Amino acid sequence: MGLGIASFSRFICDMNHHAPFMRAEELARWTVEELSVALGFDAAWYGWARLHPRGVDVFSNATHGLPEDFFATWQCMADQDLLARSKIEHPGHAAIYSRGQRRQTDGMADLSDRYGLTRMTTAMESPAGGLPNFYLSSYRVGESARAWSQEECEFLQCAVTHLTSAMKLSTSEPGRANAPGSVTILASKDGIGYLCLDALREQFGDLWPRWTGDNLPEQLACLISRPGIHVLPDRGLIVTVETTPNFQDMDLRRLTLRRLNGFDLLTKREREVARELAGGKSAKEVARHLGLAPATVRNQTQSIYQKLQVDNRAALAAAVPVGAG
Repeated sequence: MGLGIASFSRFICDMNHHAPFMRAEELARWTVEELSVALGFDAAWYGWARLHPRGVDVFSNATHGLPEDFFATWQCMADQDLLARSKIEHPGHAAIYSRGQRRQTDGMADLSDRYGLTRMTTAMESPAGGLPNFYLSSYRVGESARAWSQEECEFLQCAVTHLTSAMKLSTSEPGRANAPGSVTILASKDGIGYLCLDALREQFGDLWPRWTGDNLPEQLACLISRPGIHVLPDRGLIVTVETTPNFQDMDLRRLTLRRLNGFDLLTKREREVARELAGGKSAKEVARHLGLAPATVRNQTQSIYQKLQVDNRAALAAAVPVGAG
């Protein structure tokens, strides 16, 4: 595969084709594997990190073609990472490292020698407001590994930028769009938000007017370790927390937020009755289909109308969300 405009266009088209059917972390893994072939690198390290004057904080990460102890080894020399230092000093340029270059640190040399990573480059979404950004460090192995060209680095940087945008479109369940008015974000197990924080602030920022930065509001961060559906009546919210597939220890969480509606206040049985009535069945048909006494259906219908604040079938049908469970 060449590195011209045509090849890059094909790559982006393939990525966008997969985005609606893959979760964000799946799309990232697919992209790294495709790039390893297209650009000819042997290993990679990628995830979300934040740059600051003192160095870099890595929040979630995965590897491609590297031993399991790579991240632990890197943590021991993080303050000597020349790629991170280069990105901090020159955020708009590709960071490149060669084992044979003059500028070295003991930690960088040890990392290179331990894993045979003689040619390295790091691409990262342009830092904005001190928030975590997606990064991809790509490695070529062996003394005969060729140097990274400017064209290859530009290809890699553009790919990371497009991948970040594509992942924002693939945070929800593959093949299923979010409900209108809802927002889905990705976060770390420690409550650091990655994708779609801008949408979260736009839709629900009024609920936490003092919330800034990338740490989720405490009320959401407390739910990170509790997968399931949570009702926050004081905020008028329904929050669904999911643990994403654990690809090489990325350990991400997916949070979907939407406004609380009257249907959420119904009991499980009332929801069943409401769906049946909204679908056009008579009270007798509902009773027969659900195995209930007619009097029970009448009582529940009255309760449903009261909770949803409706007084006829048409209004009830409008108040029952499509696909509601």
